[in-house]
Amino acid sequence: MDRADLHIHSTFSDGKLTPSKIVRVAEAKGLGAIALTDHDTLNGIPEFIHAESKSNLLRIPGVEISTEYKNQRFHLLGYYPPLDSKPVINALERLERSRKERIPKMCEKLEELGIGISKEDVVAIANIASPGRPHVGRALVKIGAVDTVQEAFDKYLGRGKPAYVEKERMNTIETIKLLRREHSIPVLAHPLLEKVQNLEQILLRFKQAGLIGVELGYKYGKHESWRDLQNLESIATRLGLILTGGSDSHGDSSHSPIGGITVSIRIANIIQQIHEEGY
Repeated sequence: MDRADLHIHSTFSDGKLTPSKIVRVAEAKGLGAIALTDHDTLNGIPEFIHAESKSNLLRIPGVEISTEYKNQRFHLLGYYPPLDSKPVINALERLERSRKERIPKMCEKLEELGIGISKEDVVAIANIASPGRPHVGRALVKIGAVDTVQEAFDKYLGRGKPAYVEKERMNTIETIKLLRREHSIPVLAHPLLEKVQNLEQILLRFKQAGLIGVELGYKYGKHESWRDLQNLESIATRLGLILTGGSDSHGDSSHSPIGGITVSIRIANIIQQIHEEGY
């Protein structure tokens, strides 16, 4: 009960588990706190908060938002987003529309390349509310166009490839300020996944805009080096940013399982305290 997983996705975006199931799995694993952070939607939060519980599991509602700053991509986690905030809801609905329009556009490009695949094919394979590029890749594997999802990205779906479609993103600074205005707690997700230029200057600018924390605990894989982690931790500590972490679980083998990457329950309690104090 002394560990927290602060980055989990459900069926309301691109995860495989319902919010209720996530709560049950977290309890079975003995976690003390979890956060639901679906992509660009708050729709899973009511079920997450009200799911039946047999323990004192701390449940932190959240959202993961796609953003961009100076031609670099950043994902922001917003903890405790207000469910009745029109500015937040309008921004997320715009991103969600763009996300849903992306799949048929990719299918059209693949059709032009002589690969017959439809939006319905992708949705059937995904079986989630918000399918993404990996599901297009899985559909391509199923019809025999490629052997692996990685090959699908390398040939067709990766950035700069013939079936790639850019995703709409909000400005990172504006998103941080929006979250702060609406009393949500902005944390920068997995910054080492992208080759961020001038990391310290970027984090300083985000901190000035209202950033509260940085996700240090994460399964970075090939992107991770001990030196990079130490550097990120050092910069974040100097700037007074909270060091968070989580599995980024999607309920399948594409990411760590729930509880696979955790931080001290103390971090979850700090986030809860910031929320309750209204900062």
